[in-house]
Amino acid sequence: MAANPPPQRLGKPDRSMHLLSATSGAADIVAFLKFHMVFTSAMTGNLALFGIAIGQGHLLSATHSLAALLGFVTGVAIAALWKERLLGLRWILGLEVIFLLSYALCWIHWGFPPEGFPLYALILFSAMSMGLQSVAARLVNVAGVPSVVFTSTLTSIVLTFIQSLHKRCPLPFALRQQFTALLAYLGGAVVFAFLLTDIPILAMTLPAVLVALALWMYWRPAADAAS
Repeated sequence: MAANPPPQRLGKPDRSMHLLSATSGAADIVAFLKFHMVFTSAMTGNLALFGIAIGQGHLLSATHSLAALLGFVTGVAIAALWKERLLGLRWILGLEVIFLLSYALCWIHWGFPPEGFPLYALILFSAMSMGLQSVAARLVNVAGVPSVVFTSTLTSIVLTFIQSLHKRCPLPFALRQQFTALLAYLGGAVVFAFLLTDIPILAMTLPAVLVALALWMYWRPAADAAS
């Protein structure tokens, strides 16, 4: 009689994805509340906000969403140049840390600017970081979780759950991976909304720390096989 396989557990890629997902939640919360209601991670929502601004004739507001879109696309383009190279994931996460540090330093220098170049610089640095992260998440490759937008992940969670109930079969491990990543995004949004109100310096500097931790996980020799 064959022995039952050991239960699958969340591993290093999952922990990295949780850190990246929490960073995305932080980016969207800060951008929406402090950068004139834009998203720098969730581009579907950002495109909707861009369309609203154009449709209502708020052209200045539209430029904020457009800056986020251009920053995100730029981040993806930069990551595309590195993803096929040796240790590409490490390079991409390293670049994201640099952009997030630049973002934090800009905030330390300017605070939350109401308009002008400082505002666009903050939006661009945040959005470029999220563009880089969207490619990094593909390389980490945890159950198809993109880390920067969770609409498709939520669809997959509900679809898999209902199908498993209907067929009376065990829930797949991938469902657990997707659900914990979704919770990490939500947790990041909740925690950073609190920090933004009470301890803003942490809200603006911790994203770089979270991504640096994810990078550290893939920097150690033991992570070579996973990267």
